[in-house]
Amino acid sequence: MEKIIWVKSNSKMLGAKDDDGLDIVNKYLEEGWKVKHISACALGDSIYTGQAYIVIENEDI
Repeated sequence: MEKIIWVKSNSKMLGAKDDDGLDIVNKYLEEGWKVKHISACALGDSIYTGQAYIVIENEDI
């Protein structure tokens, strides 16, 4: 089974929220899921923000 998780990172300088989606990724990794693919890019014109999607998989399901 595979899951795709979107992650968005903002600089603290821009007043960003702490919830960037990585807690969800870490939860799955602790449960034995493995990262299959990561793709990342800048978000808009700012050098302080970015986004990524992470494909994780669990072969046991």
